[in-house]
Amino acid sequence: MIDNKLFRKLAENFYRMKKIISTVILAAVIVGCNKSGGSISQGTDKLQNDDQKAGYAYGMNIGDQVKKYSIQMGADSLNFKEIERGLTDFLKNNAKTRDSYATGQNIGMSIANFLKNNDLDGVIDEKFIIQGLMDELNGKTTLFPMDSVNSFMTNYMQTIGDKIKTKNQEESAKFMAQKKTDKNVKSTDSGLLYEVIKEGDGAVPEPGATVEVEYKGMGLDGKVFDQSEKGKPIKLNLNGVIKGWQEGLQLMKTGSKYKFYIPSELGYGEFGSPDGKIKPNAALIFEVELVSVEQPQKLDPANMPQIPDVAPGQ
Repeated sequence: MIDNKLFRKLAENFYRMKKIISTVILAAVIVGCNKSGGSISQGTDKLQNDDQKAGYAYGMNIGDQVKKYSIQMGADSLNFKEIERGLTDFLKNNAKTRDSYATGQNIGMSIANFLKNNDLDGVIDEKFIIQGLMDELNGKTTLFPMDSVNSFMTNYMQTIGDKIKTKNQEESAKFMAQKKTDKNVKSTDSGLLYEVIKEGDGAVPEPGATVEVEYKGMGLDGKVFDQSEKGKPIKLNLNGVIKGWQEGLQLMKTGSKYKFYIPSELGYGEFGSPDGKIKPNAALIFEVELVSVEQPQKLDPANMPQIPDVAPGQ
């Protein structure tokens, strides 16, 4: 629920391929040994669509970075065949660890995370990533020109991002419209919807207050993406949370428990959260219990330092 402007700025670059590749390579750089060599089993000789091209190009770029790293290692260069085995075994859930094999395992983990975090599971076939990576490592004639990989992937990821934004926006709008018809749900002028689970009788937070809350955050599918530990409320300042929380908490009395239905414009907006848990344009559901309130300190004019009058020119 934290609304950090820096995170939002970083999220604007979420679909930039260079950022994604950097993350992958950091995970892949594990020292291996043995001479490089090996070959990949027979793959395709033609890429049929942009999804296949994206997988192959993504693999090529990883391969290029791994190859450069292996060259820098000199005598302890990576064994590419072992990388391929480790990568393939990881994606087939057959985990082991050993030198270059372990590097392949880590690349496999990064690829799996990349596909999952970008909603590309079932869209990009892993075999094209592996082929692109191994063709590049083994010096084969690639099916995609290296000098156009980054521009293609940037455009591809932007297209995918736009589709996700549109899909989530439509689903969120439909959900909020349906929820608004629920007789137990109230709405505010901003579009926030809320449901009273339990009404407290304590103080209501003022703007800038610090609160202690227990909470659970869910997507529209009901899956929990974040929650506090039971019996251990967390402390937050209202100025540092998303707009939906700022508004919702100021509707609550201490001791209350509400359920918020937060449209994306009051949540994480068109970029989602930087960790990928909250997707672009996604509406959110939060169960929030307000445990305690510490109101912001107010300046007492009587205790403020007095500035002496000074005549002009003195």
